[in-house]
Amino acid sequence: MLIDEFRVRGGLSKEQIDLMHEKALYLIEHSGIKIPHEGIKKRLAEYDGVRIESDKVMFRSDLVLRALKDAVYDVPEYAKDNWIISAGAHQTAFYDWDSGKLREPTSEDLVDLIKLGDGFDTVGSAPVIPMDVPVHLQHILMHKVAYEHSRYRCNDIYEHMDKPSYECAKYVFEMAEAAGKRKAFGIWMISPKSFDRMNLEIAYRLLDEGVPMWVATMPVAGVAAPITMIGAVLQSIYEHFAGLTMLHLINTGANNYISPNDAFEADPFDMKFSTFVYGSVEYIRHTLYQIPLCAYYDIPVMTKTLLTTSKEPDAHAAFEIGVHTLIAALMGARAFRCGGLLSTGEIYCAEQVVIVHEIVEYIKQLLKKEEFSEDRLFIDEILTVEPGKSFAGLKSTLRLFRQEYWEPALFTHSNLGQWSEMGAKSLRQCAREIARKKIEEQSYQAEDDVRRELEKIYRRAERDKQLEDSFK
Repeated sequence: MLIDEFRVRGGLSKEQIDLMHEKALYLIEHSGIKIPHEGIKKRLAEYDGVRIESDKVMFRSDLVLRALKDAVYDVPEYAKDNWIISAGAHQTAFYDWDSGKLREPTSEDLVDLIKLGDGFDTVGSAPVIPMDVPVHLQHILMHKVAYEHSRYRCNDIYEHMDKPSYECAKYVFEMAEAAGKRKAFGIWMISPKSFDRMNLEIAYRLLDEGVPMWVATMPVAGVAAPITMIGAVLQSIYEHFAGLTMLHLINTGANNYISPNDAFEADPFDMKFSTFVYGSVEYIRHTLYQIPLCAYYDIPVMTKTLLTTSKEPDAHAAFEIGVHTLIAALMGARAFRCGGLLSTGEIYCAEQVVIVHEIVEYIKQLLKKEEFSEDRLFIDEILTVEPGKSFAGLKSTLRLFRQEYWEPALFTHSNLGQWSEMGAKSLRQCAREIARKKIEEQSYQAEDDVRRELEKIYRRAERDKQLEDSFK
């Protein structure tokens, strides 16, 4: 018999979600979304139930419901029963390993951070953008390095990296095929209720190539969405549904879905500093709305709990991430994203990857399933041990103490004297050492023939003037 799982109660009820669902369908049918692309509108015009007024497109409710029903979320086996950390978001600022100062990341950093992430079994996109290569090669190199040095990066439903041009997308997809990796293309909405024309153009050129496509949106409360968090979440539902319906009608040769990374995302905004406030009370409240919404629509839950407004791996970051992740886990979430990011996603930090992994492991140990039985009550031992004696020497203690107590790698339980003897290192120093050790020990590498083919494709991209011009 198992002890009941710990849970947080409350939040959006089924009746409240039913109402939000109804209102989202109403908004899609009566307000619509802006689609500034003639080719896509021409395809949509072929369907009964689509109404087009200039660039504004409205969808009848039955089309939306069909799109939701037909969406497929291909969660990989390794993510179905495990706790998952996504540690990638392609950042352009990085804390230097030695000086601790901010600088632009390089290709060498990209390789190291991909290896570090693989050492912790992380998923998602590439962690940093290699700023030492030309802009038109950056995303291609990020995928190449991920395919060469990671089992999961850029290879599952949690990957969300942009493909800034059609030419770039084609090179990435060619690499994915050579490496036996998954490919997909993402459409980002621009709140309120619009798409970027260039993003639509890339999607349009890919429509007949059987590429799975996803939609995401990030309405900002009080700026690009209503000021209340439930109002902003409603707009997110509305925009996600409308975008998914568009994809369902035009990308008929492949699967289309709502990106789990940002499913029903709605971001709070600090009016004083004009900044996003991930890790804030308001954003935690958003997560508490997001989790039941994803369950309602059977979308895999990926919560953005590992992101913080803190600029350093400090107490501020640890508190926001720890509280947010614990509450999300108590709501049933087992996948968490933005590991390694600081300052609402402006900075990538290797030490932070180690710290958030430890936080998730801590919470995982807290919430692990525990058996309840008479054997585990150890009644005979309690009867046998006399007052003033110890249980330390019992066979049961020696046999079970390692499985009953988690031994953390970073949040060690040493006393002051032991800590001093071990060098009195700060948490950040210890995290840096663990990161370096993980990178040195990381052994995964793509097969030789795969790496040769990836290199051949990349060298061809280096000489491709059309690719370079597509970024101008």
